[in-house]
Amino acid sequence: MCSKMKRLLFILIGSSLLLLSCSKKEGESNKNSFFILVNLSDNSRSGKDYVKLWVNDSLLFSGSYFTNFSEVNVDDIWGMKVASFNKQDKDSIKIKLRLISLDTVLFSQRKIVDTTFYYKIIDIPGISITDPRETGHFSVFDTLNAPTYWRVE
Repeated sequence: MCSKMKRLLFILIGSSLLLLSCSKKEGESNKNSFFILVNLSDNSRSGKDYVKLWVNDSLLFSGSYFTNFSEVNVDDIWGMKVASFNKQDKDSIKIKLRLISLDTVLFSQRKIVDTTFYYKIIDIPGISITDPRETGHFSVFDTLNAPTYWRVE
């Protein structure tokens, strides 16, 4: 009976240590992960715009814009996830974004809009780049700082 108790205690301690190390590793990887969202509008624009995104001159996304966001479904309020990557050993990144209208609804009287910028990514998990269509400027939102913006030129 004593050996069964020792074996059970060993299994419980081993399982606890295994679970603890797994959760610690997951937390560390979350700290190093970074995501980029693009928000062009509600779901009325799904499939009507095309997005290309480069990070540090590497193309990470090329495809149609799609979101489920509506006034009823607010799950995609910050936009469509276009990239996620490990930001370990990076303090800033170069982002190039190209938006292409596939119909007659233009971006500030333009069918194609390009922008390139650098963004400091220390201590933030991700950003959302929002639509220049109505306002004529891009906005970038992160979870810690006030939004910044620049004009479409």
